[in-house]
Amino acid sequence: LPMRHWYGILCAALISTVTVTADSPPPQGDYAIGDTGPAGGIIFDDKGAVSDGWRYLEAAPEDQGSSAWGCAEVQVPGAHGDAIGTGRANTAAILAACSGKSAARLAADYDGGGMHDWFLPAKAELSLMYTNLHRAGLGGFRRDYYWSSTEDDLKWAWNQSFKAGDQFCPDKKLKRRVRAVRAF
Repeated sequence: LPMRHWYGILCAALISTVTVTADSPPPQGDYAIGDTGPAGGIIFDDKGAVSDGWRYLEAAPEDQGSSAWGCAEVQVPGAHGDAIGTGRANTAAILAACSGKSAARLAADYDGGGMHDWFLPAKAELSLMYTNLHRAGLGGFRRDYYWSSTEDDLKWAWNQSFKAGDQFCPDKKLKRRVRAVRAF
């Protein structure tokens, strides 16, 4: 048989082995730092394998605006996670404890790429965005301050400077930029 015929048979065989049901997520390829993710954002972390339901972190392709951190003078139980993988839980804790406009609300309300699982990054996640995206000229970040979802205490929360790269705790009442992320 001609080579193009064998190619057609091979492709048909490969296609027939992929089954997607409502209970299983669509197959995903491998991504590298800087690639466009499934929601149109930019991949900034790959932990190497799926655990806790995710492998990659994707940053939204643009800022969601600016806001105060929110919850001024309120201690938020469950919003102290600062490690990679804690931003989603921090955001959920902030949303449960505080009403009104906040950085967490801006991030959670983002629906880029038709996805509704965006959250405000934790301190270490935000640092990775600075290192892996901003320093590489990716993401269109402003040379400004961005909120993390990591609270320090009832008055202060962590933010990241996208000017110099340092992190510190300003008053929650100050307006800072917001960039949503998602894990998949």
